Amino acid sequence: MDCAEVQRLGESLAPYCDPGIRAVLAELLKAKSPLTARQIAERSGVGAVEEALSRLSGVVRVAGTSYGTVARSTGDTRFYVKLSCPFCGSQDLEREELVEHTGCGYVGRLSDFRTKDGSLRCPRCGSPVDGSSLRSIGFWYECNSCHQTFPRPNISLIGADSGSEVSPEQLEPVKEVSYALSEEAAPAVRELLGLLGRLEGVASSRGYAVSWRFRLTGKSGVLHEFCMGLDGGGSRVLVDLVICGDPPRVLRSVTKAFDASAELPVILLIAPEVEDAALRVLMSAAITGLRARIITSGDPSDLPALLERALADGFPSPSAGREAQGHQAGPSRGRAPGRGELGYKPPPAIGAA
Repeated sequence: MDCAEVQRLGESLAPYCDPGIRAVLAELLKAKSPLTARQIAERSGVGAVEEALSRLSGVVRVAGTSYGTVARSTGDTRFYVKLSCPFCGSQDLEREELVEHTGCGYVGRLSDFRTKDGSLRCPRCGSPVDGSSLRSIGFWYECNSCHQTFPRPNISLIGADSGSEVSPEQLEPVKEVSYALSEEAAPAVRELLGLLGRLEGVASSRGYAVSWRFRLTGKSGVLHEFCMGLDGGGSRVLVDLVICGDPPRVLRSVTKAFDASAELPVILLIAPEVEDAALRVLMSAAITGLRARIITSGDPSDLPALLERALADGFPSPSAGREAQGHQAGPSRGRAPGRGELGYKPPPAIGAA
């Protein structure tokens, strides 16, 4: 996963943990041409598509604008036209062109000018006529059911989806904007969605139910949001993700993990490896009573396997953390901190195997 591409996805990856946003992005990735908000909603099942798109302004671009009509009573946007007789309502109609013979001024149906041998001759003056001496002045309709003639039939519309009849007066103009993924952001979006899917798969395989964008108030009283909340076996674990984050972003995530871990266990996944020395010291610090596991990897594709290992290792209970007052938090007495556990040294930050 290229960090330059990931940084195009925005300051935070939190929006991509929203199932609705991921569903919208998945449809845009699959589409071979731009989609309107209505099309995205129909394909993704997401109701508030406009809200999701507004949060993806740097990733999704406006590809064009089209204009159409909608019948609000039925929701139809495509219609079939229905012509009927204004006298009896029959749809069995014929249309004929009305023409004027410019030579003598006679007006009649074009069929009136046609003789038995197929030539054209004016019914009034008898002169031969052709296209240059006939002027079209409109059309005339005849009903084959009641044999009435009239200049204009009744016009109604049949909704292509509902099959309901609507009148032209029921139509409203609509403007539809079509959207597409930015070509520059598409590769990173595809890889990030794949990574989130694999992380969800790991959690499910360990028997956890996944709640996306889980919120929790930390010990400080600050409300935090985590990418995933995992529930299983009577326990809950929070999971957060930092991909290609700069030092300030990583620091905010580490601080959030420490604050929330006083309430629930936290697994913080970071890739690539953190190079900032001060951050590495902070991440390796064993803080009494905290159940925060900070895991880093040089390759984001390793994070699902590292998450699985962390879930398998588990966390100490809150009471175990309290009993550890005056001692370093970490593995039980008698064994050194293992890879994937807070306090593991060296290297200071826990890395992939």
